[in-house]
Amino acid sequence: MSSGPRSPLPALHMGELQTFGVSSDLAGGARTLRIERVVVSDLRLQTVLGSVRAASVELSGLTIGMSPGSPGQIADLAAAEIAIAELRVRDATVEPAPVSPRAADDAPDDSVRDHWRLEPLASLDGTVHARIVDAAWVFDADVTIPIEHGRVDFNRVNVEHVGPDSSMGIGPMGIYVEGPGGRTYLFQLSATSAPAARFEQRGIGLTAWADDRGAIDLRPLLEGALSGVEIGTLATGTPARMARTRLRGELRLGDGVIGNESLQVVLAGRERGSNRIELESAPSGGGVVLHAAELSATALHWKPPT
Repeated sequence: MSSGPRSPLPALHMGELQTFGVSSDLAGGARTLRIERVVVSDLRLQTVLGSVRAASVELSGLTIGMSPGSPGQIADLAAAEIAIAELRVRDATVEPAPVSPRAADDAPDDSVRDHWRLEPLASLDGTVHARIVDAAWVFDADVTIPIEHGRVDFNRVNVEHVGPDSSMGIGPMGIYVEGPGGRTYLFQLSATSAPAARFEQRGIGLTAWADDRGAIDLRPLLEGALSGVEIGTLATGTPARMARTRLRGELRLGDGVIGNESLQVVLAGRERGSNRIELESAPSGGGVVLHAAELSATALHWKPPT
């Protein structure tokens, strides 16, 4: 009985590959391959989630456990379990693939959701700057978004432009920009409650601007989105505004696990200055590119989905 077609395999290209200290053993028909150190230069990886390029990738303490194949067959490497004691990536660039909005009918139920953990986002710090050129809604605008301990506090977000400055906030309907001309929504929430958000607190009077414009925690928000929870959708006109926006930012990830049931990476090295990320708009204007001078992890585990 067929289990259906597998997901497309990533396209991998690399320069020089060096291995040190290779050994293997066979127990109960299962083979375990151990490699003390692997160094890969000029790595390029293309997946359905986006593309990755790195000047070098160094793996230490690599263990590959392969289940025995059928008589006369080689063990299935695609079903191997992989563990790495340490991972270092230098001069990496990540360009996520554009994500198409998911229709409500396409949202997976709890039985098939892929539950993600993004622990390093809980202590994410940094600043994101956005420059919006010829934006009809607020003229040219410069937006500064500080992030502390994985939280965006909209009371600290600045939207500067000609005339009185605008403000950003989050309410039950979504994330908005509010200026002299009124309120413009950028992202509309699919529900009137969100565990990742603290909604605005209004001033006195129905038309009063919010005294507290709310905040949002990035870890639970992105964990939910990756795990298939319906968060919301971009408001009408937001894609056009994003096409006129140039982003740049400097971020510092915390330590901890990134991954799901199949793949987990344990980031470490924040105190040493590792895992700093710079982001900027893609040259095409249709997305974001992430740059990292050095990424450091103390473990990597991969187990093929059942």
